[in-house]
Order: sequence, then structure tokens, then C-alpha cells
Amino acid sequence: MAKKIWIKANGNGAIATGHIRRCMTIAAELRGKGCEVTYILSDEDSDHVLHELSEEGGDEYDSIILHTIYSQPLQDMEAMKVLMAEEKPDFFLIDSYFVTEEYFKALRDLIKELGLEVKLGYIDDLYKFDYDVDFIVNYDLKVPEDFYSAGVKLLGGEYAPLRRQFGDSKYKISKRAQNVFISAGGTDPYRIVRNILNEIYFAENSPCREVLDFTGVMCEVVVGPLFEEDYVKELQDMADKCEFITLHYNPGNMAEIMNKCDFAVSAGGTTLYELCAIGVPTCVYSMSDNQVQFVQAFDELGAAKYAGDIRTDHRLIQKIVTWGTAAVDNPGFRKRMSDKARSIIDGKGAEKIAAAIVEMI
Repeated sequence: MAKKIWIKANGNGAIATGHIRRCMTIAAELRGKGCEVTYILSDEDSDHVLHELSEEGGDEYDSIILHTIYSQPLQDMEAMKVLMAEEKPDFFLIDSYFVTEEYFKALRDLIKELGLEVKLGYIDDLYKFDYDVDFIVNYDLKVPEDFYSAGVKLLGGEYAPLRRQFGDSKYKISKRAQNVFISAGGTDPYRIVRNILNEIYFAENSPCREVLDFTGVMCEVVVGPLFEEDYVKELQDMADKCEFITLHYNPGNMAEIMNKCDFAVSAGGTTLYELCAIGVPTCVYSMSDNQVQFVQAFDELGAAKYAGDIRTDHRLIQKIVTWGTAAVDNPGFRKRMSDKARSIIDGKGAEKIAAAIVEMI
């Protein structure tokens, strides 16, 4: 019989889509190894995100909605007891920032009470405590080896769970940069994409436009699935007015779009790993506390340029645009960053994670 894998992850306008998206890449590899994968979701919002991303990626995943509050995972236990007794999963992979020590203890007690042998796994990047699991994944570039006591520890950038399209890059550095990839991830609460486009193409009193040359610069803009409707319309209006702006809605060929871009602007998150796997020189910014040290590590290693935090740096847009312009006629700089990024992220993390899960069960 096929091994049963459960995945707990949620996504909405507040927590974005990253947890569901990165688990989908692992799920695809597990399916390829003959496993049966089911998402365990708190609410309908998360189910909607899952199916939106499934349409984008071309893979549909079964889901079970617990009808609980995503930020209070202990609420899951009542429904989980019935489900686990019926389904008897072999492995339960958890990807949530809201789990607590009490949550893992309750899970362990439930598994023991039901007489099951469910292995527990967790994807971490917060280091809140030593998680009581059998299997831990942390693909930060710098991970303290002695922090976790799990039996299986997959640590470092090589375990970044990316889609297969990012695993075999043939990226080339152009002599002069012309195409720019811009992404804020699933959401853009600070309207940074709009503000960058405005700085480049529209602002009459922009200090950047007074001294920098944007002639012929093309922007490939990814519109996140959770962008608000009025914001999407605003971006579409900008694209309608400027032939140099192309919007991409739920692109299934993200690696292809990245491959044709000479450099990128991105928030910290899965997209940054994807850009590094392709080899696109990237200017990255942070917009949450848990992103700051994460993106600074890329900067310290020379794999990306950290511009600052959108919440506190009022000159961030100008810094990003200035960096991009400086990179236009500097292929040597872009090549050094590209080579370093690809040496850290090989795009095969999801395959390695899935193989380790199958070996464990």
C-alpha cells in the first residue's frame, strides 16, 4: 500500500502563501515516489490558496479542512483524533509558525493513545524551541548544528524545497542588463512593486530619474495570488500606460521568466531561493522580523544584495533602483553574484527531503 503523508500548512492574506507553496514542491516529489499526500488545513481560506497554487503549478492535492483558527493549532486536536484514527498516516509534516511545545506534546500523546507509529516532521526557520519531532528541515544558510535533537536533520541551503524547473539552470550573464524581474511574493502589503515601477517610469520629481538612465529597461512583474483587487487594477493601469511593464498572473513557467531577466528585486522567501538557483543577481528586501537575518545571510555570502527593511527604511525604493541601475553596465559584478548564488542553492532540495522522508518510513 502507498505510504500516507499528511502536510499541515496554511495560507492567507496575513501569512501569505509560502508555507503551502514550499510544501507543494515536497508533495510533488513524494507523489513521484508513490506516496499518497493530503493537506491538513485549518480553514477555507487556506483551501482556496492551495487550489489557486495547484492551478498555477498543474498539480491538484487532496485536502481536509479542520474548521479551526490557523493561529490556534491546539484547536486541531479534537478533529485530528478522529482523522488520525481513520486515516493512520505514516508521516505528518508540519509547516506553521504558530505551533508550540504544547502542540507537539498533544500530538505525541494522541499518537500514543491511538497506538500508531506516525513520524513527525517540521520545517523551521524561527528557532523558537527544540521541536519534538523525528525529522527537521531548516534551509537557512547558517544553521546552528546543535540546536535540534531530531533524529534526522536536513540543514542548509541545499535543502531549499524548490520546484523541479529550478533544478537545472542554464543562466547566462548579458553584457548589458535590460530585463528586470520584480516580485513581492504572494502579498504586497506595502505596495513596493507599485512604488518601484512608479520610481522608474512615472514619478516626475523622482531623484533617481534625475540622475539615472532607465532607457530600454523592461520589468517582468509577478502579481501575487493574494494581491488585493484594487491593487491589481492599479498595477494593470500602469502596465497599460507603459509598454515596458509586463504583468504575470499565476505563472506556471516562473523559471523561464527568471531565466530571461538580467537581475531581480525580491522580498525574502521562497522566491529568493528560486532566483539563486537560477543564478539571477538579486536585490532583496525584508518586510517582517523573521526575514531580516535570513536575507542578511545572503548578503554576507555575496549571493544577493540586501537593500533594507520596507517597514523602517524610507529610502528603500531609491536604494533598490540605484542598485539596479549600477548593475546594468557591470556584467562582472552580476556574474560574481550569480555564481555565488548557484553554488549555495542547487534547486534539488525538495527531492532530497522527499527521499529522506521515504527512507524514514
